[in-house]
Amino acid sequence: MYVHDRSRSGRVSRLALSCAAIAAITSATPSAAAVPSSGPPAPVCGNGDPPPWVKDAHDPNDGVPDPQGRIVFGEAAGMDDMGQLVTLYAVDPDGSDLVQLLDCKVERPRISPDGRRIAFGIAMDDHSHQVATMNIDGSDLRLLTSTPGFAAFPDWSPDGSWLSYSYEPIQCPDPDCAKEGGFHLSLWRMDADGSNQRLIGDPARADGATHGMPVVTQDAEARLSPDSTRIVFNRIDAPDYIYHLMIRDLTTGKERMATGSARGEEHPEWSRDGGWIIYNTDDESDPKAIREQIERLPADDATAVPVVIYPSDASHLGYKPTYSPDGTSIAFMCEGNVCRMDADGSNVHVIVPAHGTELNHVAWGITPPAGP
Repeated sequence: MYVHDRSRSGRVSRLALSCAAIAAITSATPSAAAVPSSGPPAPVCGNGDPPPWVKDAHDPNDGVPDPQGRIVFGEAAGMDDMGQLVTLYAVDPDGSDLVQLLDCKVERPRISPDGRRIAFGIAMDDHSHQVATMNIDGSDLRLLTSTPGFAAFPDWSPDGSWLSYSYEPIQCPDPDCAKEGGFHLSLWRMDADGSNQRLIGDPARADGATHGMPVVTQDAEARLSPDSTRIVFNRIDAPDYIYHLMIRDLTTGKERMATGSARGEEHPEWSRDGGWIIYNTDDESDPKAIREQIERLPADDATAVPVVIYPSDASHLGYKPTYSPDGTSIAFMCEGNVCRMDADGSNVHVIVPAHGTELNHVAWGITPPAGP
């Protein structure tokens, strides 16, 4: 869950964590309606027709694969303890081939390295969140976790064999729970089929209340480096709840801040060669701070001056940047639209207009190879 929930950024609010194993794999279909709360948990799905802005789109489904890849994004569908939830759509980078993929409430989609599957967190009718995957066309939805708490914010390993994610096994949205032991989202991993789940984050932060850590701590929205050796993620601690970016070495366990100071940096992403980290700023504690500006920093130099890629002001805000498969372009959210620009910040244009709604949560992957 994000603190100070805002629909635009989709921040995670307070959560708790005690290390425990998650259960076995289950499955569901994209159109499965929510079952009664007395039955097995099911995804929260609307089963509705695509909205007019999809059905009436120019070249809504021309069927020609785009060599630049495929962009997946969401339309705002509500809020819960984990922040903003969206339903999923996909579009070619030139704005054609726009289709609805999944009419269920999910968050933060990520496309597999081979372009065939999408991973995301999905809201369930028992108020838990689970990590799920599905085919790039919206078929074959599979739940990989089964926890009474929260499993969310997955990312694929570069070879597609495993996923990182954030995990909290205890469902405790009452703020008073923080006083009784703490909310702790920590970093975990599992194989791509949901097996072999284990902690990869800081063990002390997984049980912070007994190790002198802040009562509320969250390690979330982790992104794996192209060589799988490091992970960059958002960390939030009580009492100020200001986001800052951390890099953890998965071999040694050493951690360091990715930037020289905590300015509310969030939604990090590695460049395709691992040399840079892009993110957007959002320091809500400082009224003079520049909100939702997209920047980049060298991954190995926290003292470097950030390079501003997309400067923001009151009327132009940029957030959730993600690189194209070849690293030459960036897709991002700009005032509720899906936008695209060159990697240096030039040539900004809208790919999918908001059409009176709010679009959010964007990912960019390769065009899947033909065949099975």
